[in-house]
Amino acid sequence: MDESRVERFRVGILEWSEDNVRRYPWRDPESSLYEVFVAEFFLTQTPAENVAQVYPKFLSQYPSLEAVRRSDVASLADAIEPLGFQNIRSEALFTIASEYDSLPTDPTDLRELPRVGEYVANATACFALDAQIPILDRNVDRIYSRVFADEWPESPSEQTEFAAHLLPEGEARKYNLALLDFAAAICTPEPRCSECFANEFCMYYQSTSAGVDGSGEWSE
Repeated sequence: MDESRVERFRVGILEWSEDNVRRYPWRDPESSLYEVFVAEFFLTQTPAENVAQVYPKFLSQYPSLEAVRRSDVASLADAIEPLGFQNIRSEALFTIASEYDSLPTDPTDLRELPRVGEYVANATACFALDAQIPILDRNVDRIYSRVFADEWPESPSEQTEFAAHLLPEGEARKYNLALLDFAAAICTPEPRCSECFANEFCMYYQSTSAGVDGSGEWSE
């Protein structure tokens, strides 16, 4: 692994985030485990802007797992209907509330909850409990597969190990939030490379600017 590039990326993205971090209620450092979990659960396949419109009202109606447990699937579905997938989400939330008095704090246990995968579990643990663990979704994968194109592994387990190595010590929460915001603002599916701090060492940018397309093949 190119440690020089790793360190340049770490420093660069943390510096970038200083002036570009997005503000959402669930990102408040004082947010509870439940509040962060609800947000991350809703954010799956749903834009943050859409979640922000529903999230405050949902928490006012359902401020705890106990409140969810006292409700019913139909009422929950009505509350989150604007997000889509309301039937699936409401059934999962109600099942979780019915089976747990409180949410697990271990990411491994969080992953076992209905409709909760590795990303939601890790993001919840990182942002709510300051767990020093990586988060990986298609957006973060897009960043790493571009910047570290020559080193980014194919297998999920090796990707997780690679991403864990990239975490700056003691700053996983700030770093992971920066990744999400950078993917949304700069390293988008159609990247804004001219505004990217990583141009000097990003393999994707170096290849495309030298006449090679994003797949690594020479273009004519």
